[in-house]
Amino acid sequence: EQKRREVERLRLMPEARSDGPWALRLGYPAPQGDFALSHAIGWRDERLVVIADIKRTSPGRRLGEYEDIHTGMTVPSSLDSVVALGVSGALVCTDKLFYGGSSNDLLEASMHVRGMEYALGSRLPIIAKDLVIDPLQIARASCLGANAVLLIAAACPNQLQSLLDSCTLMGIEAVVEVHTADEARLAGEIGASVLLVNERDRETGRLVPGQAVSIAGVLPPDATCLGGGGIETIEQVRNLRAAGYDGVVLGRTLAAGRGDALMREIEQESWQQRLAEPIQLGATASANEGVGGMMKGPTRLSSPELAANGLEAEFIVWIGGINSKMQVPLHHSACPR
Repeated sequence: EQKRREVERLRLMPEARSDGPWALRLGYPAPQGDFALSHAIGWRDERLVVIADIKRTSPGRRLGEYEDIHTGMTVPSSLDSVVALGVSGALVCTDKLFYGGSSNDLLEASMHVRGMEYALGSRLPIIAKDLVIDPLQIARASCLGANAVLLIAAACPNQLQSLLDSCTLMGIEAVVEVHTADEARLAGEIGASVLLVNERDRETGRLVPGQAVSIAGVLPPDATCLGGGGIETIEQVRNLRAAGYDGVVLGRTLAAGRGDALMREIEQESWQQRLAEPIQLGATASANEGVGGMMKGPTRLSSPELAANGLEAEFIVWIGGINSKMQVPLHHSACPR
């Protein structure tokens, strides 16, 4: 209810008028998409990706409680710190009630990483973090310079499809946060290409250790998958990687000053590239064969098979599917990496 009132106040702002930047962003499809996040994460890299979650406060361990994380934090200094640690992107909170953030934080972040681009050789992608329930919030985030927005499935299950479509039309990537197996299935069904499995249950505020590993089997095999929520040790990171995750999100650990040690351990690990079970090229029949000799289910070609067949790019092939008909789904924010 609080967030709905906030959205109504946004509608009264000059930027939301018919000739304002937010309304124009909503009204016209973007000429091209922003894939900075996908490019920064990479596609099945051997390295493990780390995304920083920059925030001043956070929902507590009990529903309705809040915990101070880094109340005196300034966005530019925090970005400098996490970039020095080697992160691939950053979540920047715009929600004041839950995370102590603001739209100005997002604007500062986008301007700061733009200034860092020359030194880094690339721009750190910024993900706007809020309880998004309306496309107007996505338009505002895009106008403030965000490369992607966080969509929390638990906050908008009925609007998730339309919000994801809005992201695609506005040329901004979406990171869909899920906690349960049902939410993960929903995200996969609507074509989410980047998923974040949060081990913290947003309905109760409780941390559920091992939740990300337990639902790994229902995650879309062609999506980039991140794990987050209470990650503090290299053992937790190893378990997530072994379960098939491409990266992790670190928040409290970085704010508490324990990020240096964990990032060093992550850097020193010898990670294995995540690949789905390979198919047999040239086979006329297999356990994966569908109606009419077609393959069914999501399948990824492994790197050796690609090389052996003269292919340079890694693409997902999805043949078969609902009612055994050929399905080639359009995945939101999908692009060659």
